[in-house]
Amino acid sequence: MVHVFIINPAYSDKEFADDLRDRLSRIPDLTYYVFTTGTAGDETQLASTIEDIFEGEQLRIYCCGSVTSACKVLNGINDISKIELAIIPTQKVNYLTAFGDHKAFTDVEAMIAGNVTRVDYIKTNHGLALNNVAFGMDSYSFKCSENLVDMLLFGKTLPMILANLYAIFATPNYIYNIEYDGHTYTRRAMEISFYNVPITAKNVAFSDDWHATDGKVTYVQVSRFGALGRIIYAYQAMKRKVRFTEDDPKNTLRTLESAKVRHINGAPIWGALDGTLILATDWNIEVVRQGLKFVVPAEVSDARE
Repeated sequence: MVHVFIINPAYSDKEFADDLRDRLSRIPDLTYYVFTTGTAGDETQLASTIEDIFEGEQLRIYCCGSVTSACKVLNGINDISKIELAIIPTQKVNYLTAFGDHKAFTDVEAMIAGNVTRVDYIKTNHGLALNNVAFGMDSYSFKCSENLVDMLLFGKTLPMILANLYAIFATPNYIYNIEYDGHTYTRRAMEISFYNVPITAKNVAFSDDWHATDGKVTYVQVSRFGALGRIIYAYQAMKRKVRFTEDDPKNTLRTLESAKVRHINGAPIWGALDGTLILATDWNIEVVRQGLKFVVPAEVSDARE
């Protein structure tokens, strides 16, 4: 087996890269390569090149960074069935709570000796996502974050706060046509999201009733008007004081296998695939059940089922 490690410097530093190379060099009979990306999005092209170079080899790719890094790698692979994907988190990755303590994934030796389990991923007509497809506030927050990348020199907290504030004030309440379960609904919303693991980057958990392997996603739709209403909602959501139901257009939560999303007037809308932004008119979303071979640490047996 060939072990390929892709490091995104936006989520790590030179100390992490040096420590990783040192630890790998101490493992006997390990065939491995370590690549560090340059600019944002390089993981996609790099993954495509790696797939070509190691054609015919048993290939395991380790994304050192976040779920966004893993998403960009997925979108560079032509045949997902032929690779194994792993995440070595350099920050908290809530998706990994599907397998227990996310900190277990930082153990490089345990990941190399890890087991493979099959998990769902989300397929759209504009790319793939491991965990989340979002429209509205999340996409606007990511959009602002891209413009604040130079501020990472001052740490990650300030850019994140500024991006969230921008999303609260700037996200429009679009009127969406949303199709699922054989029906089309017209909804004005500030946020529409589809999750495999419904925990946001801000540690807001929408539900405890979810599974990483059942072929379904958690659909969340939220409508609030005015900055004050959105701030109150954000606070209540973090405290888990928002009640979601299947039929409440203000706080909708249900499980789906597929959906279609578009602006009522056909205008393009920003969608975020695990944080990767795409501007498109029509969005078709479906779950590929257990379509990805995902690596978990040796001490972890399987995904939450």
